[in-house]
Amino acid sequence: MSLVASLARRCTIRAASNARSLPAKSSSSATAVQRRFMGGGQPISRSMEAELWQGHPKEPEGWETTIYLTYAASAVILTFALGFAPDTSIKTWASSEAQARLTLQAEGKLDKPVFGVHYDTPENKFDFESVNPDNPFNEDDDDDDDDDDDNEREVLEPEDV
Repeated sequence: MSLVASLARRCTIRAASNARSLPAKSSSSATAVQRRFMGGGQPISRSMEAELWQGHPKEPEGWETTIYLTYAASAVILTFALGFAPDTSIKTWASSEAQARLTLQAEGKLDKPVFGVHYDTPENKFDFESVNPDNPFNEDDDDDDDDDDDNEREVLEPEDV
C-alpha cells in the first residue's frame, strides 16, 4: 500500500500547487487582469499631432516643373489617342461591310453576295489596275494649269535687245 499512498500524495500536492497558480474565481463579474512585469504599455502615437510638411521647403523645386509638364503632356496625348481611336465594335464593322456590299451591288461589280467573304477591303475600295500610277482614280487631266505655266515662262524670259 505504500506505493498507492505515495502516488496519492503526489497527485494531491500537484493539484494543490496548480490550484494556487490559477486566478481565484469570484462570484462577481469582474475578470482577472494578467499582471505584466517590465512592460511600459503601447507607445502613444504622435502622427496625428504632427504638422504636415514640417521642415520641408514650401517653394517649388527644380524637378517639380518637369514632372507637372510631363503629366500634362501625357494627359493631352492620352486624350487625343483615345478620342481619335477607331471604333472597333462589331456593329461598326458590320455596318461598313453592309455599306461596301451595297456599294458594290450598286456599281454592278457584285451580282450575289457570298457568305463569309469580306467586301470592305482595299481591293474593293481602290482601283489597283489603273494604267497611270500617278493617276490612280483615272481622273481627267486638267489642261488649264499647263496653259498658265506656259504664259508665265514667256513673261519671265529675257528679251533680246
